[in-house]
Amino acid sequence: MKKYFLLITFVVLLTGCTNNQSVTQKNKIPDNSDQRAYQEIETILTNTVVDDLNPATEIDKEIKRLQKNGEIFWYDQNHKITSRMPMYYLQFKMDCKNNIKSVENCSITGLQAFQNNLPPDFKVEKCDKEGWCLITDPPFAKMAANKIQNIDSFYGFGKDIYAIGSVTNDDNYSIFENEKEIFSHKMFSGGKGVIGDASVVLDSPAFTFYDLIGRKDENNPIVHSNIFYKGETLNEKYDFEDSSYLFAFKDKIGFVGQKDGKKFLFFNGQKISQDFDEIRTDACCAITAYPVEVDENGILFFMGKRGEKYFFTEINLNEYLK
Repeated sequence: MKKYFLLITFVVLLTGCTNNQSVTQKNKIPDNSDQRAYQEIETILTNTVVDDLNPATEIDKEIKRLQKNGEIFWYDQNHKITSRMPMYYLQFKMDCKNNIKSVENCSITGLQAFQNNLPPDFKVEKCDKEGWCLITDPPFAKMAANKIQNIDSFYGFGKDIYAIGSVTNDDNYSIFENEKEIFSHKMFSGGKGVIGDASVVLDSPAFTFYDLIGRKDENNPIVHSNIFYKGETLNEKYDFEDSSYLFAFKDKIGFVGQKDGKKFLFFNGQKISQDFDEIRTDACCAITAYPVEVDENGILFFMGKRGEKYFFTEINLNEYLK
């Protein structure tokens, strides 16, 4: 395995950003000789296993196999930290005159939260037979909802409600925080919505959206993943093609970045790994997200792919706080 490490370059999964420096100006990719700074562990996982409906079992088996063969993992899976939290998905309540469902006859009269996933700061009335409960506080942002011609989704966090949709009923989508529009951008829906992920990072909302760059033709949109966070889009801030899976450690943020078709980990304004062909933070058919996790000691753990091989990769984030 040591021989292998000397032959390959490092790979990264998540990336973070705090200052507006370009990647080429501030990179700190660790040398393999650095103690407990960076390591890649080659696996025998295949595309078939990774793309399975529930790969978690096979991934756990592979970790145990490697440990049995003498591999030492730095990451402590029994002491994870919460580096990000999902926002609460909300459903709108619609009333239609004479029970005729059409744009002319229907209007949104409120929002509902699912009874098994209620935002702790929200107040709700009794739930319907399907388990959706009408939100009474915070109040429904009726003005914002009425502005939206094509509604995409609603989310809740703290005492705030976020509405996403197109005011102009085209590719221009907006994010409203209660009644205030906080962001507008061209986005791609493609049948699954314009928001790929809505999370809370360092007590602020982060939206990963499908950024519509352009169209080759009517049926071939050019779409990238982009993060809107604290009034900025991270692709533009760092001149990246893609950004996804925002997380935090010790008040610094990181995420998965992409440039020139290669993915890497970016943290605290630095590119801290070499390139991967693929770093999955989720999968189309997986029951749970692929692991991108940080433990209490600041060891980041993730799985990446280079060529046809998959690697478990560990990075000590404390090296990038200095």
